[in-house]
Amino acid sequence: MQVEAVLPFVLSLQQHRGQANALLNGGGADSQSKLDAIAAQANTNAEQIGQAVANSGLTKSAAEWQMIAAEWKSLQAETASLSATDSFARQSELVTRMLDFVVESADESGLSLDTEIDSFYLMDMVVKRLPSLIENTAQIRGNGNGMLTKHQAQPEALTGVAVKKAQAESELKELNKSLGTFTELNREAGAQIQVPGQTTADSIESFLALVDQQLFADKTLSSEPAAFFSAGTSTIEESYAFFQQAAETLTSLLDQRIERLESGRNLVTALMAAALLLVLLFYMAFYRSVNSAVRLLSERSSDMANGDLSQTIVIESRDELGQVGDSFNRMIAALNKTLRGSQEASHLSAASSQQLSEVSRESSLAMRQVASAVQSVAEGSETQRRMTEDTALAMNEMAIGITKIAESSASVAESAAETAQRAEVGDRELSVAVGQMRSIRESVSQSADSVSLLNEHSQQIDEIVSSIKAIARQTQLLSLNANIEAARAGEHGRGFAVVASEVGKLAEQTQSSVETISLRIGDIRSLIGQTVGLMERTDSETAQGMDSIDRASSAIGKIGHSARIVNDQIQEISAASQQISAGVEEVTASVSEVARVALHSSEESQTMAAASQQQLAALEEIGSAAGSLSDMAAGLQQDLGFFKLSDAQ
Repeated sequence: MQVEAVLPFVLSLQQHRGQANALLNGGGADSQSKLDAIAAQANTNAEQIGQAVANSGLTKSAAEWQMIAAEWKSLQAETASLSATDSFARQSELVTRMLDFVVESADESGLSLDTEIDSFYLMDMVVKRLPSLIENTAQIRGNGNGMLTKHQAQPEALTGVAVKKAQAESELKELNKSLGTFTELNREAGAQIQVPGQTTADSIESFLALVDQQLFADKTLSSEPAAFFSAGTSTIEESYAFFQQAAETLTSLLDQRIERLESGRNLVTALMAAALLLVLLFYMAFYRSVNSAVRLLSERSSDMANGDLSQTIVIESRDELGQVGDSFNRMIAALNKTLRGSQEASHLSAASSQQLSEVSRESSLAMRQVASAVQSVAEGSETQRRMTEDTALAMNEMAIGITKIAESSASVAESAAETAQRAEVGDRELSVAVGQMRSIRESVSQSADSVSLLNEHSQQIDEIVSSIKAIARQTQLLSLNANIEAARAGEHGRGFAVVASEVGKLAEQTQSSVETISLRIGDIRSLIGQTVGLMERTDSETAQGMDSIDRASSAIGKIGHSARIVNDQIQEISAASQQISAGVEEVTASVSEVARVALHSSEESQTMAAASQQQLAALEEIGSAAGSLSDMAAGLQQDLGFFKLSDAQ
């Protein structure tokens, strides 16, 4: 597992960080040789991580590891030239990146999204809790070793150790909670790691108690650095041993889950194979049954096509093909009955068709004479109808034209009246707009006065900000003097120095905020000047708009007067057009009535002529059909002789 390969490298980095801190703080002569040995071990662990990343196939993790490996090589080469503080900070940052790399690898591989709750809590301990605890312990070990080596500590360093100690206590609490939950969910696997987990928790608690005793309780920092470093290393080794046990347990759980899934997959595969075999056997049996029935149906269909309707089909099965065989037998029986009746009917049809042919020939001669007379009458009625229709069409077009003139006159009159009304409404709206424009002009004037007053207030705020700046500068001077006095006081003035430093920072923040306020007030005064200019221009444009509205109101009044005159004239034209339209409509109605009577007469004549022609054609068709029927009857007798029927029942 890639996470297991990462943690040894993290431990090597932590040892390298602690040994480098001791060397740069003036450690013994063997510090350099120890540092080189730790670096060699870290390089070996880095190679193992590279192999694990390559085998995992995780692309994002591979790219991140390339950057981390490059940073490690650079840091390894530059350690001797760095200060103790810079070296510790850079190596701590690299360790943090490695811990993030562990979490990102778990996320990319899907381990962080484990759906089974017991392995999820175990994964949380392996991926997050234990690496974080080991790193916090290592940082406390490194910082404490440096302070004990120099026998002095800066307040910032002590604060950093206190923060890491609090983080370690919090992580230890979460670790114990996750361990307890995992043990409840999986008692068998929990029993394997319960003892190592409790041993690790006790070791961490003992080391944190040692930190309180040697770094915080002992103000002289007189404890032996090597013993402190050894105690931290022992705690880290205990934690790493627990990590290995937990990682092995997690790997075992995942392997068991893989085995279960593979067993399930194999069972499903076997069931699917058995189902497919049964389907194949059913298909073969069905195919043989269907093939036999279809072959029999094909043979009998060929016999029927050759005219043999004397044999039936016998299918033993009771499935759909058996029903098809029964349907074939019913069809053969029906065809026998139908063809036997058709043979008898064909003899009778031959005799009747000869008699019908003689009768139709005599009727055709009589109908030709009637059709000739009716056609002459129809031609005269058609001529009268066309002349009447032309007259009615002309009168109708005249009536339509006059009606359109009347309608257009009425529409124009309505439009003129509407125009006059809209002109009056527009005049009233313009009067309202003039009042609103005067109100806007007064509001703009009042706004200009308010903006001027706002400008005066911003000047007063600017003066207040200048006073605050002076107070901030004086506070900084007082903070500087307090720091000087605290330095003179030595150990007793250390707390006062911290307070003075915080006061100095507060003064700097106050001065920075005041400068920001000063810049914003300058921007506001600039915007106020622009606003005054815009209001003056708005006042000028409002005055011009009022003049334009007055001229528009006068023009709309003249338009309304002209529209009323046009409306009166159009009303007179519309009345005259309506009178003319009424007279033309009466004439058109009379002509239309004459045209209707002529059309009716023409239609009746055409109907009689068409009926005569149709009757004549029908008689001729009857004669022709009678001859054809006689020929068909003879052919039918010949065709029916082709079929071989069963014996009559």
